[in-house]
Amino acid sequence: MATLTRGLVSNPPALPPDVKKRRYFDDKLTGFFMEHRNTGTVAFYVRYTPAHGRPREVRLGRLGDVTLDQARKRAQEIRASAALGGDPAGERDKLRAVPTFSEFVENRYLPHAKDRLRSWRDQEGFYRLRLQPLWGRRRMDEVRPHDVADMQERLRRDGLSNATVNRYTAMVKRVFNVALHWEVYEGRNPAQRAEMRREQGRERFLTDAELLALFRALELEPSKIAACAIALLAATGARRGEALGAKWEHIDLQRRIWTVPLSKSGKRRHITLSDAALRILAKLPRVEGSPWVFPGADPAKPIADLKKAWARVKSRAGIDGEFCLHQLRHTYASRLVGQGRSLYEVGQLLGHAGTATTMRYAHLAPDRLIEAANLALPDVA
Repeated sequence: MATLTRGLVSNPPALPPDVKKRRYFDDKLTGFFMEHRNTGTVAFYVRYTPAHGRPREVRLGRLGDVTLDQARKRAQEIRASAALGGDPAGERDKLRAVPTFSEFVENRYLPHAKDRLRSWRDQEGFYRLRLQPLWGRRRMDEVRPHDVADMQERLRRDGLSNATVNRYTAMVKRVFNVALHWEVYEGRNPAQRAEMRREQGRERFLTDAELLALFRALELEPSKIAACAIALLAATGARRGEALGAKWEHIDLQRRIWTVPLSKSGKRRHITLSDAALRILAKLPRVEGSPWVFPGADPAKPIADLKKAWARVKSRAGIDGEFCLHQLRHTYASRLVGQGRSLYEVGQLLGHAGTATTMRYAHLAPDRLIEAANLALPDVA
């Protein structure tokens, strides 16, 4: 024990050659001490015992960064906090344990989402493309609501639609909700009250001429697997993920049924195979050892994406670049309604869980709606 003075701190006794460090405990403030190393550095520490736990040490700083008086004052504060039931070192360790945004998303969130969300590939793309460069190195508890607002504004400046910005925002909200549920950090969800802007529905359908041009362009597409996948989407109104996840065991050619084990609604659904769909499937070779209807370069895996092939096909067919693959599904539905099929039938073919989604196509059958409206009153005119 010794009284830590400015003279002792600034000029401690020389250490023997075989001693790497020596500690000097203050006889005035219990637990406060300085550590002198053979490198010549002097640092201050305080030792305390929390109400529940083992003794802890907190490094207060190195001489030059803090003075003796500053270190002693801080030591007094820490010991007083411990006496009142606090645990400063425990709080410090808890903060250090909070992962960065990248650490949490890559190591915990995406593996969790992969088993539960059909959209996990989209979310992984959102993370890699924009969220990782933006927040990757920041701790989860360092992302604030204004950071989410800044992200949204940046995405809009980059030309992304309200719908896409909303999807980014929804993902961020889910990431932080999961982190809070798992007690990864303490605080609030920075995206909890984030603005979700109104989305504009896109009612763009292919005309008869455009559909013919599309199928002529598909015949010229070098990637035959991708071409057949796109053609099947147009012929069935299936979703992209349903096609890329299709296995031959799901296809019953005799009953003309394609079974989707897990659809968007979370249930099994059955897709009726038209004559055109059967012809498309007949063109596909069975790759030995591969269960996939649309195998990728590695037959053990399905084709990863259709973006490049879709871009080539659209360009070759003269279809505007903004027409997205999912709008083939809308085209399929609009043509059925235009041919007089009921909204119930269309909803069944598309696998809609409820009628509200199918109602978006109601205005495409004005003749049937007028016929129905005329039944409301007798001929009184």
